[in-house]
Amino acid sequence: MAQAAEVTFVGKVEHQGSEAVGFRFEGEINDTDSTSIKAALAKAGIANDGEVWPSIIVELDSSGGSYQSGLDLALLFRRLGLATVVKSGDRCFSACALAFLGGTQRATDPTPAAEDGPIPNQLPDRSIERDALLGFHAPYLSLNGSSYTADNVSEAYTAAVLGISRFIAIADHLYVSTAELPKLLKPTRDDLFMADNVDAVRFLGIDYTDYTLQIRDLQSITPSMILNACVNRYYHLRGRSSLPGYDAAASVREEFIEGSKLLENGEEKQVFAVRRIKYGERAINVVFTPIAKTDDGRSFIWCLFGPVGPDATTIYKPAGTIEELFAELKTGGGQWWEFSSSETTIKVGHIDTIETMMRVLDMVPPETKLADVGATVKQYQANEPPISQP
Repeated sequence: MAQAAEVTFVGKVEHQGSEAVGFRFEGEINDTDSTSIKAALAKAGIANDGEVWPSIIVELDSSGGSYQSGLDLALLFRRLGLATVVKSGDRCFSACALAFLGGTQRATDPTPAAEDGPIPNQLPDRSIERDALLGFHAPYLSLNGSSYTADNVSEAYTAAVLGISRFIAIADHLYVSTAELPKLLKPTRDDLFMADNVDAVRFLGIDYTDYTLQIRDLQSITPSMILNACVNRYYHLRGRSSLPGYDAAASVREEFIEGSKLLENGEEKQVFAVRRIKYGERAINVVFTPIAKTDDGRSFIWCLFGPVGPDATTIYKPAGTIEELFAELKTGGGQWWEFSSSETTIKVGHIDTIETMMRVLDMVPPETKLADVGATVKQYQANEPPISQP
């Protein structure tokens, strides 16, 4: 049996560049842990007594435990406004991974959320450090003893089904897309879905806190890096895996080329191209390419990556042709900031500065292991010509 969970007060810690207070949760998850968390808060003298309390971080290190108790902890973290983190060298599996998903930004309402009231909807705040292990699997049948009866097998099966049903019911409140739940529920006890690659941490809204490689430190940005960022961010900002998006983007580019040839407008030569756009008193390079279709299938969804350089981001606009895509520049003063924020820009994901900030890990294929991001970028830079900055 794993050690019963213990909650200890760590003291002052740093979180996202600011001072916070930390607690550490270690051991097997069971139905007493919510009470233990509340008791630890009280013992440390942290109370939601009418003023917004400081940011509180819970370090998780557990091999798992009760599936239902893991969900209970996730909801407790969300109701109290507690962030979660798996530190370097620690592991958080099974029920612990469910609890981890409850990590959320500090509560802005000083009134504690009632356990039977609406689930607060502040944005998630859950992070993993380099070399931390985070893994998910479906609940499994837990049977005691060497002889299995029809009754205890039925009870165990019912408990597992109820655990899955409850997870599905609260997934949206945990900012996990229900469309991606099969990835977390399909693995078995001995075959975990590990959040150890770019796709997993991004569609689950997990902050990977290894910031040793910054966009401003890149020697160059190449076409493949830009295309990866365009596809990854289009899906990840909506909480979806970007893996299927690559085939869709390739198909869309082929369709655009064929359509342009039929129209004889010469735009097929610009299926992936650079355009100079005004940026105040100077001009910047912006890369554009189609990556998807609108829901009605009538227009392409274009990704615009710009400005090329350390301040790059991606925006998305619908248009049938390149001429249509940039028509606004002729009537809107031709400035990038007006064009990028106009009404035709598709709002993707939640409007939050930190969450929508592009990172180097967005510029590699989604299946890339987090530890391999730097090596993959260097390979692109060695084998492809750069997209130049102005």
